Amino acid sequence: MRLFLGSDFHVDYQQNLDWLRALSRADFTDDVLIVAGDLSDQLDLVKSCFDELVPRYKKLLFLPGNHDLWTSRSGKGPSFEKFETLNTLCHGYGIETGPLAIGQTLIVPLLAWYDYSFGEPGPTIRRGWMDFYKCNWQGLTPPDVAARFDAMNVIPETSGFNAVYSASHFVPRLDLMPVRYPEKHKALFPVLGTERLEAQIRRLGSSKHFYGHSHLNRNKLIDGVTYINNAFGYPSETEISAKTILHVADL
Repeated sequence: MRLFLGSDFHVDYQQNLDWLRALSRADFTDDVLIVAGDLSDQLDLVKSCFDELVPRYKKLLFLPGNHDLWTSRSGKGPSFEKFETLNTLCHGYGIETGPLAIGQTLIVPLLAWYDYSFGEPGPTIRRGWMDFYKCNWQGLTPPDVAARFDAMNVIPETSGFNAVYSASHFVPRLDLMPVRYPEKHKALFPVLGTERLEAQIRRLGSSKHFYGHSHLNRNKLIDGVTYINNAFGYPSETEISAKTILHVADL
């Protein structure tokens, strides 16, 4: 059994959905796929993804991303309510949303939101970051939302497992971004992730952490943990994403 990783499929783009539909129906039936967020803000498209992926894999594990929690096109209801709707949808499909034990390996999904621990957003982000307009947190600030998601995380007993892996949508530490990252894009750093995730990863004793959100494929070892991002990204993002589902471990 193999473990695969993908995130940020953004199937609002027909080209991306068509790619998912073209995946083999025979090659992955004994394998596990982590989908680390950002399928679509439209529930019908999320269902379309699940309809395609569930029959292809033995197990699917899903964490919602920021785009999945937008509600502006679905009546502007509360985003935490959308989160619960997604969880219910996953359970109906038999998709895992909590810690998953496969043999001697434990995979732990970690919920999160950005809390400005990577820096305070500047005026450009405050004006233009779409989450501020398309999510409805009922008056909560991003740090409030981050704290609420952090409190939802289940940190299970890890003794008895040979390997512990973790996964999140958001970036767990800022030094995963390249030193030579273009200056104009560094404005995004405050909304990339949270240091809360790194604390949870270390608490778990995870040896590999899988994440998404930045659309920048990475495989980097830091202080004993291998961090892997395999974002599919937008159709135009051909240089920073590999456009594949990545084999990240054997189970």
